[in-house]
Amino acid sequence: MGFKMSTSSQFGNVQTTFTKQKRELAKARELINSLRAQEVREQRLAPDNSIVQEERKSWTIADPEEIAAKVFTIVKEVVAQHGARQQGNSVNTGAFEFHGISAQLTAPQLRALQEATCLLAELVEKLPTENKKLVPNGAVEGRPAFIGSLTVIKETKTRYVPYEEAESSRVRTYEERYDEVLYKTREVVIDFGLPNKKVDALKELVADLKVAIQVAIDDANSKPRKDDPVLNDVISNIVALFQNELNAEKNK
Repeated sequence: MGFKMSTSSQFGNVQTTFTKQKRELAKARELINSLRAQEVREQRLAPDNSIVQEERKSWTIADPEEIAAKVFTIVKEVVAQHGARQQGNSVNTGAFEFHGISAQLTAPQLRALQEATCLLAELVEKLPTENKKLVPNGAVEGRPAFIGSLTVIKETKTRYVPYEEAESSRVRTYEERYDEVLYKTREVVIDFGLPNKKVDALKELVADLKVAIQVAIDDANSKPRKDDPVLNDVISNIVALFQNELNAEKNK
């Protein structure tokens, strides 16, 4: 008896979906790895203290909240794709209960949630916490910041001041040197760290979610399963071929 492997376009679509999911997960992890707690800027100020130039010595790509939002979006998209693909792959469901969220989910659906939970756990572990050593004395873009003292950059210049001689009406000039402020600089350390309590609460949510998923998987796996007669027949024939080959010399 012979068996034929399917090469339908549907298989190709599945492979495309797998590839897309891997790309999306890689993009999410790249976002997570870009998380930074602080940003250091050097500012140049005009004599009136207006900022005329700013140079980043180290920088954040985006706020932690913005990066987290992008990761959350990817998580939802990947789970939706995974769930759509696996919808018909299993019949048995387990009761999923998590902080008021409840559903009857199949084992493949729960595995999709497990993958998403791993990504959420990575995100939470990478979230920056506030720097307790940094004592903010101001704020930049709504974030606490330590704004350093100004360094004034001056240049000595010469000017000629007119004056009138007492003995005559002639006007003469004398040379006067003075310092002119060219610009000012200062270093600003901005703290993008989140409160420790907030990060701890998120870590507790991740731990609770892992437990909730495992409980639901155990529930789904504990229910009766239907045999797959086609697959059983295939493996029985394969084993029989190996068994016959193994016993061939003995039967001669």
